[in-house]
Amino acid sequence: MRINKIRLFIAVILSYIFSILYNGLVHLVILGTANKQVELLRRVDFSSKAWISLLATLATSFLFTLIYSLFVSEKSIKRGTLFGFCFGGFIAIIVDINQYVLYPLPLSLVARWALFGIIEFSLIGMIVGSIVKEKT
Repeated sequence: MRINKIRLFIAVILSYIFSILYNGLVHLVILGTANKQVELLRRVDFSSKAWISLLATLATSFLFTLIYSLFVSEKSIKRGTLFGFCFGGFIAIIVDINQYVLYPLPLSLVARWALFGIIEFSLIGMIVGSIVKEKT
């Protein structure tokens, strides 16, 4: 199995851009009011550390695309969406549920974060699945 590096790069960049835009829409617009409930828990120096979040998002985009490229045998939009759904569910379990356990967060907010995360990764899977194909 050979990976087309150009398609991999394009998929990483497009999924990264999508993720930034999607999270801005979800957290600043759709869940903006709900997220204010936990604003006091946020770091006071958040702005100076935002670059870490951007770098983590890029790393996630890269790893998601690489794992899909290497381990999904039948590459398609449908398989990408399913992979993204499963990946999103996994992330929701290990991140969102643990955040609920560790911090005094409203369950309804955590549930919405998890749902929007699963939707995000499903859509990223569609993007990656439409770009990453077997090298011919």
